[in-house]
Amino acid sequence: MHLHVHQTGNESTSRVLRVSLAATAGYIVLLVIAGIRAHSLALLSEAGHNLTDFVALLLSLLAVYLHSRPPSATHTYGYHRAGVLAALVNSATLVVVSFLIFYEAVRRIQQPQPVQAHLMMWVAAAGVVMNGAIAFMLYRTDRDVNVRSALVHEIGDTLSTAAVIAGGWAILATGQYWIDPALSFGIGALILWSSFGILRETLNILLEGTPFRIDHTTIQFENVVCEVAHGCVIPVAEEEHHHH
Repeated sequence: MHLHVHQTGNESTSRVLRVSLAATAGYIVLLVIAGIRAHSLALLSEAGHNLTDFVALLLSLLAVYLHSRPPSATHTYGYHRAGVLAALVNSATLVVVSFLIFYEAVRRIQQPQPVQAHLMMWVAAAGVVMNGAIAFMLYRTDRDVNVRSALVHEIGDTLSTAAVIAGGWAILATGQYWIDPALSFGIGALILWSSFGILRETLNILLEGTPFRIDHTTIQFENVVCEVAHGCVIPVAEEEHHHH
């Protein structure tokens, strides 16, 4: 019964990820075309942000598939670390992308370019709807650290696209084109912040550290000897251990 529930959860998560991948790919194309036409670094930054989301979703889908595979002779523990590795790779990619955005934003602030604010706002509004819908679907699935990293990215995208709408309105109201690269700075900072939390958690798991949500100072150790069997810690009475 437990296996059936787990498999059903994986199938549901996989379906949500496939739909999210298709929607994100379409929106990336829209952002690139609109960013070039509107001369908006903020929209192009959003395309980069959504590209990392696409990679996150793709890695998540691959991890769900690998996670469902049974153990083998060469992988006796199965493929349960696949999701953690996927989250680690994606988060490291996000750090690189954020610094590329910072570099281009500095260049644009020094030499501001006219921006079509109306186009910015309409495309960003579409992004708010799409990213919000994807985040809601991911929130309702069974979440491990890998799916949670994709969820964090989608929430971040929803907030950053909402900021682009506000920035477009500010450009219309003031005529100040430096607002566009300034928004890009904010998007880059959001990418950097979201990636560090996932990097910290995934590295802690891979290094087999104490989970962050557990206070190790409150753990009480009993006077027993533990043996490890099949990946589970089984307490064994001390006298029985000595008899072996």
